[in-house]
Amino acid sequence: MTRSLRHLNSLRAFEAAARHSSFAKAASELNVSHSVVSQHVKNLEEWFGADLFSRHGNRVELTATGRALMPQVASGLQTLTDACEGILRKSQSGAVVVSAEPALASLWLRKHITEFCALYPRIEVDLRPAWTPERITDGQADMIIHFATRMPASGVEKTDLFPIDGYPAATPQVADRLMNANGTVDWSSAELVHDNGRETWHKWFAANEPESDAWRTGRVYSDLSLAIDAAVDGEGVILADDILCRQEMAANRLVRLDERLLRCVWYQVALPRNAARKPAAETLRNWLLDKTHALRD
Repeated sequence: MTRSLRHLNSLRAFEAAARHSSFAKAASELNVSHSVVSQHVKNLEEWFGADLFSRHGNRVELTATGRALMPQVASGLQTLTDACEGILRKSQSGAVVVSAEPALASLWLRKHITEFCALYPRIEVDLRPAWTPERITDGQADMIIHFATRMPASGVEKTDLFPIDGYPAATPQVADRLMNANGTVDWSSAELVHDNGRETWHKWFAANEPESDAWRTGRVYSDLSLAIDAAVDGEGVILADDILCRQEMAANRLVRLDERLLRCVWYQVALPRNAARKPAAETLRNWLLDKTHALRD
């Protein structure tokens, strides 16, 4: 038992790499470098005396030995996770101040924090929407969840949460007015809805409709929540997505006009890079990462 548990971190790296079929994605999930994952797998292969993966450039594939090992390792790690989380839910306590980008806070994060607090009733989460993140190193916040481009440059440990991939969407009425008979959009007649400047739409047009200057049209809103409300009210076409705009799309208040996507932004979660980090904040961060792992693939 003791000799096997010595390789616990290597088994975690193996399980993540096997699940993603990628050392790089496993490294991102575990918040370590590609070389660390590779070394962990190499240690296991030397211990077992057998290859666990076949390497194909940046992609890896389980060997027969790896396929035999994977379900047992995954089951064992899940048992350990369930046991630890069961204790944490009953025992861990504290207050966590979360500074979050306003649209994310209202459209996605609030309901997930409600779910988290139901699971961890002794942890209190204070959600504070802020366009400019509060200073995490001065104790104003215990966690930041914001655009990657607005994260502090130092003093924090940052982890990717999920990306936002935008596509043109509008109300069914606006869509009917703009769609040509061949199923394309008449961009010359389109009014656009922007959030925080025109740059995102500009990038979409540069990639997909470079001859059009329609990105110059329409109103600019300072917050994505306001922009979504404006689009739902029929003001024009917005770059919607399947995460923050999920309810509007599901209810048919907005419909997709074009299949072409733009990677708009990454959301990240940050904790202090020091010993002052609160255990409750780390529990919340890890829970959010588990909830969103499929969105990062």
